[in-house]
Amino acid sequence: MIQESIEILKKFEGFSSKAYWDVNAYRIGYGSDTITSLNGTFRKVTSNDTINQQQADLDLARRIPQFEKVIINQVGSDAWNKLPSQAKASLISFAYNYGSIAKKSLREAIKTGNLNLIADTLVQSTLSDNKNLSSATRETLKNRRKYEAEQIRTSKTLQSGLPGAKSLIGIVLLSIGATILYNKFK
Repeated sequence: MIQESIEILKKFEGFSSKAYWDVNAYRIGYGSDTITSLNGTFRKVTSNDTINQQQADLDLARRIPQFEKVIINQVGSDAWNKLPSQAKASLISFAYNYGSIAKKSLREAIKTGNLNLIADTLVQSTLSDNKNLSSATRETLKNRRKYEAEQIRTSKTLQSGLPGAKSLIGIVLLSIGATILYNKFK
C-alpha cells in the first residue's frame, strides 16, 4: 500500500527541488511542508530550501504512515482494515492533499466499506472546493479526484479475509488440474 501511495502522490504532486509557496506553507519535494533527514528527524520547509529526489522520497516514505494514522483515527481501524490496499492508497493521496479526510460525508462513506459509494463521495464532496485557485489548478485537482475515485472503484476486494484469495484458489485448481492431466497421460 505504501508503494501504491507513493506512485499516486508522485504522479499528482510532481517533484520540486526548490521550495515554493502553496496555499498555507512552503512546499518542496512532492508537495511536502517538511524535509526529513537520514536519521529520521524532520523540520519545516523554509523559503530558501532545496532538496534532491532521494531526500524527497525519504520524506514521502515517512509521511505516508502518518497520514494513514490520521485516517484510521477518523474512520476507525475496523473500517480501514477492510479496505483493499489500492483504495487505501487513493485515500492516503486525498488525505495528503487535504491534510486529512476533511469531508464528513467521505468519512461516513469509508465506514460503509462500499467502494462505489466511497469513490462517488470522494468526487462529489469536492466539486465546489478550491474556487479561489486558477481554472488550470482546479482542473488538475478534479482529474486527481477522478483518478483516485477510479482506483478505489476498481480495487480488488478482500475475499475470505485474504487479499487475492480468488487468485490463489485459481492457481491451486489449475495446479491440481495439471497434475491430474499429467498423471493421466504419462
